[in-house]
Amino acid sequence: MDPRREHVRRLLQVDAHISDMDGQNTAVTQIIDISRMGVAFLSDHALPLDSSYVMTFSFPGSPVQNKVTLTVLHSALIGTQGRYRNGARFMTIPDEAADLIVDYVTSAPAN
Repeated sequence: MDPRREHVRRLLQVDAHISDMDGQNTAVTQIIDISRMGVAFLSDHALPLDSSYVMTFSFPGSPVQNKVTLTVLHSALIGTQGRYRNGARFMTIPDEAADLIVDYVTSAPAN
């Protein structure tokens, strides 16, 4: 099995903040799907592969700010609007954030 598809993913459209590991160069991104092991998100520029970042996000309707570190595994131009789809694997993730992700991807979508 392709390891990228090893974990259940679920669509998620929320804004997130991403920054360098030292907290510099913060940018707003949009998460488009998430799993226990990683995340796909959009950005306005290509991100270097194997680069590490800090991402902060909240699930819809939740005040909890989840802060994770991740490594970019894929970054490709999509469409004609100059947007990039990025795929990343979580490097470190607090237990509370991991639990929220598992709950989110295993629950039924709200109607």
